[in-house]
Amino acid sequence: NLLDNSAHLLFVWKCDVVDSWIGEKEAAVRSDDYGRDLSTVQMLLTKQEAFDAGLNAFEHEGIQRITELKDQLTAAQHRQSRAILDRHADVIGRWQRLLNNSAGRRQKLLQTQDQFRQIEELYLAFAKKASAFNSWFENAEEDLTDPVRCNSLDEIKALRDAHKAFHASLGSAENDYHQLQDLDARIKSFNVGPNPYTWFTMDALDETWKNLQKIIKEREAELIKEHRRQEENDRLRREFAKQANTFHAWLTDTRT
Repeated sequence: NLLDNSAHLLFVWKCDVVDSWIGEKEAAVRSDDYGRDLSTVQMLLTKQEAFDAGLNAFEHEGIQRITELKDQLTAAQHRQSRAILDRHADVIGRWQRLLNNSAGRRQKLLQTQDQFRQIEELYLAFAKKASAFNSWFENAEEDLTDPVRCNSLDEIKALRDAHKAFHASLGSAENDYHQLQDLDARIKSFNVGPNPYTWFTMDALDETWKNLQKIIKEREAELIKEHRRQEENDRLRREFAKQANTFHAWLTDTRT
């Protein structure tokens, strides 16, 4: 009887200890902190792994021990068997909820990690493509704003042919521009902050693209103007040559 009472007191005390331990851990699994970027979520996952290891160790130290005491007391048909079974069921129920919540938090952290990895990949893809697009634009801008100076019709025709070839190649750049828009939309769908890998924003690239269209039109206007000037110069040269030939013929006739 004395042994039964001692075992019962030990059971009650052990249940109190387990209850208290579970109570301390419940706040951790209820936390809504899932990290703000890839590095912080990975740190939280490391903490979660340590937390789960702690749960596993406690299952052997605490849970199995109260189950053994419960089995011992009920096998001996202790007069408090009903209360012992109820208390054990309450503790085990709370323990199971803790395990489930911990598993749920771990799953949520893994999902968050996957999401941040996607964001990182999108950030890097945007940064790389934006840098290449801007370099292409700077080269194109330099060519398009180069002063139009020609000395013949052939020269202006060559410039206009080069401009037509540039116009034909714009499809590739336009495709890159639309890909950047798509990447930007996907990044924004995650509701995250600015891209840490580039200072280029989609707003700036939109402005760049609009500016390019403006420069292209200005270049076309300059080339057309220069073409007309060279055509007029060529007409004047031919007219001058004609007049010179006529004068030379007249002079020759006069001298003879």
